Amino acid sequence: MSGDAPLLELAGITVRRGKTTVLESIDLIVESGEIIILVGENGAGKSTLIEAAAGILNLSDGTVNHSGQLVRDSEGRRNQPPPFGLTLQSGGFCQDELTRERIATAAAITGSEANSTWINELLSEWGLRHRSEDRIAWLSGGMKRKVGIIAGLTPALSSNEPRLILLDEPSEGLDDMSITTLKEQISTLAKVGHSFVIATHDKSLHSLATRTISIDESSTKEEEDGESIEVEDGTLIPLKSIEQKFVKNAANQWAAKLESRTRISTINRSLVGLITLAVIGGMLAQIPAPANTAWLALLALSPALISALVRPGYLSHLNDSRASDWWNSQLGRPLQMQLLLPTMALIPFSLALISIYFVFGEIELPAILIAISFGLMTFGAEKIHALESTLPRQGASMMLLILIILIWPFLLSVDLLTISSADFTGNEVWSQLLTTYLVPIVIWIFVPMIAPE
Repeated sequence: MSGDAPLLELAGITVRRGKTTVLESIDLIVESGEIIILVGENGAGKSTLIEAAAGILNLSDGTVNHSGQLVRDSEGRRNQPPPFGLTLQSGGFCQDELTRERIATAAAITGSEANSTWINELLSEWGLRHRSEDRIAWLSGGMKRKVGIIAGLTPALSSNEPRLILLDEPSEGLDDMSITTLKEQISTLAKVGHSFVIATHDKSLHSLATRTISIDESSTKEEEDGESIEVEDGTLIPLKSIEQKFVKNAANQWAAKLESRTRISTINRSLVGLITLAVIGGMLAQIPAPANTAWLALLALSPALISALVRPGYLSHLNDSRASDWWNSQLGRPLQMQLLLPTMALIPFSLALISIYFVFGEIELPAILIAISFGLMTFGAEKIHALESTLPRQGASMMLLILIILIWPFLLSVDLLTISSADFTGNEVWSQLLTTYLVPIVIWIFVPMIAPE
């Protein structure tokens, strides 16, 4: 990453939505300290330009660079960008987050640890101090908008390094006092080297602009002289993506906190497993148990399988108010394809042991080894659900049919459960057990490689 490179460079980017070309061959360079105001009619492409600059959208042509580092290009290359701020037109957060957590997360992506005093002072400036411990879902529409804007500004507010800040209709839904606060903070931050690209219909923000760019018919024009903005001669050399572990850590902590608060995965996995176990228990109470041990093994392991196949709760959090797009921009790839919450595997593992004991009346070492396979199946199923969630129209594809692959290790586990402890030796038995482990692991490793970009 070069200190002399512009904070943002769009070089010949073209974006299509379906058969419509929204932006065509757009060139834009944003230097440190600049405030670029994007104007244009609804549908002209202002929001599309913001999202393309954030690296969210696929490009039909061109490249996006942040501080000299390649973020995205039309050939499918993507890198994690240097920390930057982003406020989407709607949300960009999960509404189960606490107000203070959203600000702390936005600071964490820059490597900063925002203490409670700093966060409270910032929230006080925006009149949100008294709601810092509230879930965002409990806030009014105007307050939610404030949270999104503060989070977008936080990478600049918490850093001495020049940061790029992308704001989409930041004043929409704000009262006059909040708009004044917004203008003051943008002006102050620009003076110390942070740069802004702002899409807005609000003419009161135009006075902040160092440049105003009109977007019309998929092209851009700079209003001061009416000439198109052109990229300087030469092409920036894409630099190797810098490993930013603090962003990944922030993402893992974000998911873990939401799961701890809402217990979506825990409740859903436990509930379906226990219901299945209750049904099996009712059947065995009314109908004599089959003499065939394989049928008993099938019944015993069914609750664990059904629990393992349940959709992970964090995908619901990511689908909330475009939280997925916000994380996608910060990480340079879909967050759902990277997350791994080990605690999710504990419930299918526990259910396998409980149901085996319930049906057979004992738990021996082979049962524990078999139960481990259901924990691993949870990880394989997680990645298949995550892959489906990256598609443009979730639920409209047959992607979840890939889950059928997990029937193979399930049936192998059923067969293993019919083998007595004394006979649980030999190459064939251990080969079967190894297969039940390897199939979900292979799915977990390779499915992210086919995630759409």
